[in-house]
Amino acid sequence: MADNAQLRRELGLREAVALGVGGTIGGGIFVLVGTTVGEAGPAAPLAFVLAFAAAVLIALPYAELASRFPRAGGGYAFVRAALGPHLSFLMGWGFWGSYVFMSGFITLGFGGYLHSLTGLPQPIGALVVIAASTAVNVAGMRLAGLAQSLVVGLTAVALLGFGAVGLPHVDLDRFTPFAPHGVGGVVTAALFAFLAYAGFDMIAAAGEEIKDPERTLPRAILFTLLAVLGVYLLISVVSVGVVSAGTLGRSAAPLATAAEAFAGPTGQRLVAVVAVFTTAATSNAVLVVMSRIAFAMARDGLLPRQLSKVGGRTGTPWAAVLFSSGVLAVVALAVSVPVAAAIGGFLYVVHFMLPLVALVVLRRRTRTVPGFRTPLAPVVIPLAFLICAVFLVASGPTGILGALAWLAVGFAGYLLGGRSRRRRSAPTVPAAPTPAVTAGGPGGGGTAG
Repeated sequence: MADNAQLRRELGLREAVALGVGGTIGGGIFVLVGTTVGEAGPAAPLAFVLAFAAAVLIALPYAELASRFPRAGGGYAFVRAALGPHLSFLMGWGFWGSYVFMSGFITLGFGGYLHSLTGLPQPIGALVVIAASTAVNVAGMRLAGLAQSLVVGLTAVALLGFGAVGLPHVDLDRFTPFAPHGVGGVVTAALFAFLAYAGFDMIAAAGEEIKDPERTLPRAILFTLLAVLGVYLLISVVSVGVVSAGTLGRSAAPLATAAEAFAGPTGQRLVAVVAVFTTAATSNAVLVVMSRIAFAMARDGLLPRQLSKVGGRTGTPWAAVLFSSGVLAVVALAVSVPVAAAIGGFLYVVHFMLPLVALVVLRRRTRTVPGFRTPLAPVVIPLAFLICAVFLVASGPTGILGALAWLAVGFAGYLLGGRSRRRRSAPTVPAAPTPAVTAGGPGGGGTAG
């Protein structure tokens, strides 16, 4: 009976857009503005536009997959159904790794903003927020869900306020030379900016609950990304227009640095306080995703069984939480924000690229007509592949080598444990944490996978 159960289609366009915006805007923008400006210089706003276009082209095929497998569990499940267990393991391991490294730059961002307020060293601040997120996740998610919802609203108000107050102070002379690092710098910056859109695929994951998905799903994705683009353009234009690109790119607390330029020490402290709360909430939300991926892969027999242990009182996967937070702590101490963004960006793009391959296979294999089909698929799907390939190259030698090493280590462990692995006929990886506990993905806070 459970296999035939269907969710009610109760989400209209407005609700779907609210879900998408709430799942996308989060702590990532407080960190990634500096990283993006460091690569592109004053052309950083253009990088956010390019990342928007990439997100639209990638999101539409992903939405079709979600329509074909509305209860299957996201990208990992799509790949498992179409390409088998080996590639599905790489999908799950790579997806988990993307959150390890992307959460690394979020926690370091927390440390940077906390340092601007207290003088506490950045790595220590990162460990503080990891420990706090671990405690919250082990204890249970009810209180965290309420806190995350409040932080989403606080973040939106703070970012819009930052833009409104700062816009009159923009100096257009700061936008020349526009792209001092050339096209390559802008493309690399677009990869980092793409991470700030993480979470938009939450709409696709909720496809079974959206009314008239054929019409509503693509519009909800487009409107979500347009709304987020508007906020990110405002923030990046103001930031570049009030502080030199070099200063912004080197800052561990870039938006606080920009706020100080037009609002003085009071503005700097206000932005830093909001950033501390927002990056903390995003770190917590990302740990939710990381731990659930590890838990579900362990339950599928793709990771050690011990990681599938659940607390009897709280119902939380405490073993996966502790394991994920331990790995995250190592990353936060061992890498810088740009390195974490490069490796995490490569792995995050792979998490979209493999489902694109799965979609091509499934379109040829089955005649099933999904609730939503990719518009202009012969154009959109190849363009999505091309964008993913460009982003993989744009991650640079550090991102490529670091990500390939991560995938190689995971796959070697997978093959060595093959004899004892318990294979299941259906995946159990959840598509995303429930919207109640998200405050955006790494760019926002939770993503559909």
